[in-house]
Amino acid sequence: MKHEFTSINGTGLLRKCDPKGCGNFGASRGNHTHRGIDFHVIPNQQIKAPFPCTVNRYGYPYSDDSSYKLIEIVGTGAYSNYRAKIMYINTFLSIGDKIDKGDLLCTADDITQKYGSEMTPHVHFELYVNNELVNPTNYFKNLV
Repeated sequence: MKHEFTSINGTGLLRKCDPKGCGNFGASRGNHTHRGIDFHVIPNQQIKAPFPCTVNRYGYPYSDDSSYKLIEIVGTGAYSNYRAKIMYINTFLSIGDKIDKGDLLCTADDITQKYGSEMTPHVHFELYVNNELVNPTNYFKNLV
C-alpha cells in the first residue's frame, strides 16, 4: 500500500533545472543518475517530516566534506516500510527521537555555499521502500 507524504518544504516546490543540473529523480549526474528529488528551499527554512518517523542516524553526503549533513529517518506505524535520507540540513534532534508527520524535523543548510549561486538552494530527498530505492515523486501530493 502506498501512502501519501507531507511536503517537507511546506510548498511542494521542487528544484527545476539550473546551470548545475536538474533536481528530478533519474536526472543525469555524469556517470550516474540522481537518486532522489530536490526540494527548493531557502537557507534555514524549516523541513518537515514527510511521514511519522524515528531519527535513525546522521551522516555526511560527501566523504571529503563534513560541513554538510544528512538525516536518515525510518517510518513508524503504517509507514514502517519507508526509510528516507534528507541531505544538506542542520540538525537538532537526537537519534531515536520520534517525530509526527508534518512536524519540524530539521532546517535547510545552504548548498549554494558549496556549489555557487548558479545552483538553486535545495534539500535532497531519497526514499527507500522495503530497503529498495524508489522514485519519491508519486508519494507527494501537489508537487510544483
